[in-house]
Amino acid sequence: MDLDRAFELAVMSSWDELVKPAEPCSIHLEYKNIFGVPVNSVEVWTIRQRGYGTLAFRYVAPESDLSVPHVEVAEMEFANSYRSDTLANSLGFIMRNQSSFTRPIDHSIHGLVQIETPNQQDREKAESWLASISTLPNIRQIHVGAGVTQ
Repeated sequence: MDLDRAFELAVMSSWDELVKPAEPCSIHLEYKNIFGVPVNSVEVWTIRQRGYGTLAFRYVAPESDLSVPHVEVAEMEFANSYRSDTLANSLGFIMRNQSSFTRPIDHSIHGLVQIETPNQQDREKAESWLASISTLPNIRQIHVGAGVTQ
């Protein structure tokens, strides 16, 4: 599966926790996409009327020397009163297992996944994906605090 598609499914599976019903909104997930280097941070933004963006979530992987195993926990913060354990768990899974996802080398260094309001079929695919990763041994449930506000 493509990394961008996994990010998209993670956002769609947590849509109802991030967006109010019937609210016109899209969600942008941004990351730095450097070929051969693991993604170390992800930001999730809600985009409302006229392109006004609000930070909802930030994930930052711990810095480490790749030759030394580390046990540090990633920094995950919700901002601006957003909260979604589903999103935190899904993105945590993706980031810990990103070598399992493909990343096209012809993309810009600025990784951007834009997600519009999912239809019923999109929601079903996202729920199916979420159920499939939830049964894997490498997933662990994460409960994230409210974090910083911006």
